[in-house]
Amino acid sequence: MNLIPPDRTIDDPASAGIIASVDVDVIKIAPKKTYSMGGQDYSGMDYHGLLVRVRTEDGVEGIGEVFLTPGWYGADTPLGMIYLIKAVFGPAVIGESVFNVARIAQIMDKLWTLDNRWSKAALEMAVYDAAAKTIKRPLVDLLGGRVCDRFPVVGGIGTDTPEGMAATAGEYVDRGFKTIKLKIGEIGNPCLDVDRVRLVREAVGPDIVIRTDANSVFDTDVRGAISLARKLEPFDLDHIEQPLAGWNIEGMARLRDAIDIPLMADESVHSLQDMVRVIQAGAADVVKLKIAKNGGYQKCREIIALCVSAGIRVEMGNGIQTSAASLHELALACACPHVQPAGEFSGPDKLVSDILVNPMQIVDGEALLSPEPGIGSELDYDAFETCRVDLKALL
Repeated sequence: MNLIPPDRTIDDPASAGIIASVDVDVIKIAPKKTYSMGGQDYSGMDYHGLLVRVRTEDGVEGIGEVFLTPGWYGADTPLGMIYLIKAVFGPAVIGESVFNVARIAQIMDKLWTLDNRWSKAALEMAVYDAAAKTIKRPLVDLLGGRVCDRFPVVGGIGTDTPEGMAATAGEYVDRGFKTIKLKIGEIGNPCLDVDRVRLVREAVGPDIVIRTDANSVFDTDVRGAISLARKLEPFDLDHIEQPLAGWNIEGMARLRDAIDIPLMADESVHSLQDMVRVIQAGAADVVKLKIAKNGGYQKCREIIALCVSAGIRVEMGNGIQTSAASLHELALACACPHVQPAGEFSGPDKLVSDILVNPMQIVDGEALLSPEPGIGSELDYDAFETCRVDLKALL
């Protein structure tokens, strides 16, 4: 395992962009505060990320990162993700050019036909970063070029007391955030969710965008989801996200028909085929994409194109991560005019430390797109080794 920073001393066009090594590591960083959701209390739980490093023969290093425990988002497991990259995908791409991203994605899909989108996405992200750094251009230039240089991000608030959530919302607004996202879904106590949304709206005023996310807690209870949504309609919500189980597309369609708040699908959309089913059922007004959940840049862009043709809004972002993953999502958002603000990639804002030399910057509630090559930064090896986890500890 290579823990020495790369040294780009070779200047040989024949070796430029040729993959020489693929490394995978686990990092652990404490959150600034508890971020609970979906009826679960995550007090005391650290963030764990899977970090993939692709190095080329001429000394360029690309970085990819995904949340290590995707849980309800797919079949990936932490040890499975590590195994796939170390023993299956990594060895198969040695000698490939980082510019052959479509070929590398095809290789991974053929080697492992099951979904396992998170591990494939982590490697693809690192390859894209290495490709952009090889030609010394920002990653956004490989994605079609920028349509903007900064992108509004979400101030995410986990489940808490109504007063606590209102206070946190006020802090975000004071920092310039224009969009707030609230975790809700208090089964058996809908009045608590109503109080949460009401107090936040009172705290932030009428001009701040409020979104809510129930993280599938209603499962098959369409009536319960309808009842809560109707109680929340007076508070002018941008949308309510995935109240029902991801597989329950028919239930999502019934819910959408019964409420006036726009309905977002997240856990219902992992693949292009999932998106087709959601469109055919009329099960969403908005869709949430995550580079990790949806299997990488290329697969995300296929889904985006389908959403555009169907008139469905697209939003992007994963709730918690370091700057490495956030800068990848920022690049895609800034390259695609169909991805709407605000993005949910403020992950480094939620962690006590970061792993990049130049972490993502958030100014007045907007993430700034770096003009530097690749994602805009190299790995900070001192910080990386501080939060790196011995893989043996996971066994």
